[in-house]
Amino acid sequence: MKHTLALALGVVLIGSFGFAYSVFATVTPTLSLSATGTSDNVQITITGDPNVSVLLSYTEAGSGPQIVSLGSTNSNGSFSEVVSSATYGLTSGTLVTAMLNGTSGPESPTVAWPTVTSANALSLNQNAVVLNAGSSATITATNIGSSSLYVSSNSNPSVANVSISGSQITVSGNTAGSTTITLCQVGNTTTCPSVSAVVEQAGASQLSLSQTNASVVSGQNLPITISGGNGSYEIFNNSNANVIQASISGSVLTLSTGSTSGSSSITVCSSDLAECGVVTATAGSTSSVAISFSNGAPTVSTSQSTTINIYGPSGVQFYVSSNSSPSVVQANLSGTTLTLTGIEAGSSTISVCASTGTCSMLTATVQYVANGGNIALSQNTLSLLSGQNTNVTISGGEQPYTISGGTSSVSQETLNGTTLTVYGVAPGTSSVNVCSAGGGCILLLVTVNGANASSVFSMSQNNVSLVVGQNSTISLSGNGSYYLSSNTTPTVASVTVSGSSAVVDGLSPGNTNATICESGGSCATLIVTINSATPTTVQTSPTPTTVTTPAYTFTEYLAPGSQDAEVTELQNVLASQGDFSATATGYYGDQTEAAVIKFQADHDIDQLGVVGPATRSALNQIENTTASSNTTSSSGTSVANMTLSQLQAEVQSLESQLTQVLNRISQLTGQ
Repeated sequence: MKHTLALALGVVLIGSFGFAYSVFATVTPTLSLSATGTSDNVQITITGDPNVSVLLSYTEAGSGPQIVSLGSTNSNGSFSEVVSSATYGLTSGTLVTAMLNGTSGPESPTVAWPTVTSANALSLNQNAVVLNAGSSATITATNIGSSSLYVSSNSNPSVANVSISGSQITVSGNTAGSTTITLCQVGNTTTCPSVSAVVEQAGASQLSLSQTNASVVSGQNLPITISGGNGSYEIFNNSNANVIQASISGSVLTLSTGSTSGSSSITVCSSDLAECGVVTATAGSTSSVAISFSNGAPTVSTSQSTTINIYGPSGVQFYVSSNSSPSVVQANLSGTTLTLTGIEAGSSTISVCASTGTCSMLTATVQYVANGGNIALSQNTLSLLSGQNTNVTISGGEQPYTISGGTSSVSQETLNGTTLTVYGVAPGTSSVNVCSAGGGCILLLVTVNGANASSVFSMSQNNVSLVVGQNSTISLSGNGSYYLSSNTTPTVASVTVSGSSAVVDGLSPGNTNATICESGGSCATLIVTINSATPTTVQTSPTPTTVTTPAYTFTEYLAPGSQDAEVTELQNVLASQGDFSATATGYYGDQTEAAVIKFQADHDIDQLGVVGPATRSALNQIENTTASSNTTSSSGTSVANMTLSQLQAEVQSLESQLTQVLNRISQLTGQ
């Protein structure tokens, strides 16, 4: 009745004064609202044309659109009045507009009704519930004062019952369906909020929402992800659409607002109404706290993921606002963790926002990864001297590899298969891109230092051959301190430099090049070969006759290039005789040959540099003087106990050894 009379009065005013004041030039009205702090009173201030009617337009919850007459502007075009929110059924956040000189006259911008506190302004902590048949939900009422609550209406009481105890309202589900429950205070029917209740079948699941309590700021779109149900969703109810606007696209519920205060409960259901969920959204103000990332320019490979930590305002919800290239990278956010998954090579700019309105952006780069995995280098940073060559090994990705970039006045690069050779030209720095055929690239950073031409640097040997588990010490000489510049394959051998020595340890079969330099001087490359540690197998008789054997019996023909455990024992015996001063390596090299010649000279044996029968006999006598080497075959079996086939095999072995000795003599004499 109140609103009908007010509307009629507005029509009369329009009819009586609209024509009379149409001669005035109209201006756009302004409308401002402010809570007075007394009860639910609000100060309304309007400016516009002078002496024209003032109407207030809004939508009242539960009653629909309303237009009420407030009076007229004065001769200066101003209107000011204090009104009670409850009198007009206005609640916090309701959007209102002032219209001057009738409903067809100029309108002010829309303004949200301010927050008011009043014992008469009944409010509920939630305006929507979803429950199962046989279960219940409790709602708390505030600002009830000393008045009692009662159910003004229940649109479908067969769906849910309502019981009230003080400020607690209990809604109990009876059967699947929905109902709207209106609650009022005794003696006050002007503010009666409603509750939308959806009851699902007993045992039914509720929809899953990425957040159920959201804070939305003006001008912001807040996405909420929905899952569950049949995959198709719709908004079933929005308790305060004037404050919070909601829309659904696919499985995303988007919330927005033009207000800075007020709240709404949005009920979302699957299209078959079998499953529902509720989001409580509150309009708020923008935060001044900035958002930052643990990595603002992340790189991720295709089909791989990386995580980024988000830092910003506390107690807020973060969400991905935009992704410039979703076909390049997929961005998923959970709490404060952003997960990026590479889809195809390229880059994308991703905007992350907080529910308080603050946003920040990062740029993600996706690298292509071939079947061979990420392209990799044996070293990503390289330091060398002017005039020095160093090799870098490339692996992964797809061949053929290519190189680009670099500063030719600092370094020059040559690519041969999987080996990149870098030559230092002049002091400076250079960046070289190494790419696979599939498009993945990696950066090699090169630093070239000046060389001291007056420094002469050398190593005791430039080639070393070891077996796995052995080591060798290389002597370094020059005019400065020494350091390891590079090791092309450190998994094959480790090289450590200490003082004027370099120690090489065999790790696995293969080859590697170690570049050793002296500070401010020149460099040299040590070529390292690591062989398998499998010893040479010596065949013996299946059922040898038991004889007395020495601690160790030399049985093999040994010459330069031989490599096994017997060479190691030979070096140990020669060392015990003072003929061999190097570390035993198991490799028959130049130093071992020289030691054998010296041993042969000491024992009146032809100085051939190879270990034949006579030299073996002398070595065996040293190992065990009680053994008689001339009565023992090379297999350790007594000649007297050998079978015919064993004797034939021994003769063939001696013939082979004799042939090798004759070849060696020919090499030494040049014949």
